[in-house]
Amino acid sequence: MSGKRAMKRFDKEAKEWDSSLRRQALAKAVVDNLSKYLTKEDKVLDFGCGTGLVGLNLAPFVKEVVGIDTSKEMVKIFNEKSKNLNLNAKAFVLDIFEIEDRFDAVVSSMTLHHIKDIKSLAKKLKDITDRIFIADLFKEDGTFHDRGNEDVFHFGFSKEDICEIFEGFKVDYKIIHTVKKKRDYPIFLAAITKSKDKR
Repeated sequence: MSGKRAMKRFDKEAKEWDSSLRRQALAKAVVDNLSKYLTKEDKVLDFGCGTGLVGLNLAPFVKEVVGIDTSKEMVKIFNEKSKNLNLNAKAFVLDIFEIEDRFDAVVSSMTLHHIKDIKSLAKKLKDITDRIFIADLFKEDGTFHDRGNEDVFHFGFSKEDICEIFEGFKVDYKIIHTVKKKRDYPIFLAAITKSKDKR
């Protein structure tokens, strides 16, 4: 996430975050569709991990999950849940650009649209992994966030957008879920893997 104001908002919302049935359903769809790409040998980075709705539910499928988020309250809840569930997962208050380790895979759910400098992010992700899994909004008109778009830099992404951002990687892009609000908002999962194929 970008900006101190956004961090404060997510810190404030952390305790109630998991109570949203809409968020739970979205996270379940991401986990159900993403888990098949992962193995028990994988060390996975969950970028923008929040309270662990995705990362902690992926933990049983992999060797280890490392979560990062800029909201300390989100990270605190992630770690409390992980400890209670006895999972091999731990989260840290870090920005993606502070990560130096390599990972077998990086996953991210509903975070990309909050990142201003997408090109720098893509370069960073390419440096630390060969497999990237991103779930986010399909192109929308800016009405998804009821609270406004102060910390939103992109109104969703088409397959063409993802292919352009991750040029030189193979992209498998599909709609996996629909968030129902005043209207329907499709959610995609993009499996982005290192390849000489440019699709």
